[in-house]
Amino acid sequence: MSNPEIRSILVAVDFSDAAARAVGAAGLLASKCGATLTLLHAEPVEAPLYFTHEQVEALERQSEQHRAQCTAFLGRFGRQHTSAPFSTMLDGRAPADAILDRAAAADVVVMGTHGRRGPSRWWLGSVAERVLRHIDRPLLIVKATDRVDQLLDRVLVHAAAPLTGDATLAWARALAARTGSAVVDGRFVPIEASVARHAATMLVTAAPVPHHHAWLANIGEPLVRFATIPTLFVPEPAGAAAGAAVARETRAQGEKV
Repeated sequence: MSNPEIRSILVAVDFSDAAARAVGAAGLLASKCGATLTLLHAEPVEAPLYFTHEQVEALERQSEQHRAQCTAFLGRFGRQHTSAPFSTMLDGRAPADAILDRAAAADVVVMGTHGRRGPSRWWLGSVAERVLRHIDRPLLIVKATDRVDQLLDRVLVHAAAPLTGDATLAWARALAARTGSAVVDGRFVPIEASVARHAATMLVTAAPVPHHHAWLANIGEPLVRFATIPTLFVPEPAGAAAGAAVARETRAQGEKV
């Protein structure tokens, strides 16, 4: 992860305000890095088990029409929110399943999230958290209220002990060399204070691989819900001993974000 090769970016789209911001952020990153950009919309269509053969065929015909309309709308949505060239992709699986599978061919995945509690976060919020739990490559989370035109202006790097964050800092600096970003080393400093102090426009945080429950509960998922700037999770390998330490330390820290 110390040398980011960003050649392909995947952005999940559900046509919300948060997705609009995600497309803008992904387009900016793609333009700066010379990467390809793919817009993915996932919408499962399944016939109930009690449908007759004729009803299933009718549903399939309707689904084909819907897919054509959705593809056209996805293209218009993309052009509305980024000037970067892109391709579109529809997937009939559940959103999290589609994103995680398609992520295998991407160097960075970008998602929007409402970042709220309760029923309002069931789609985007829960999908973003599920993807974070299982993804093994950089994941950028953007909220509807985030400023994305200045995304790469000032990047703040964060890590929680016992992860050193060395690989994540190197990754951020390599990205900055390609995009002209300023990088601030804010590892092991409370996030909110550091973001405000350095006027950061994007947070880049070390994410242990494999992810651990304590890290997800105390750092990862709270950042998805409450971070005040776009947050990029960069996988940083952790050995068995380090993984156990991550669990102990994150429980002890209860780090507020």
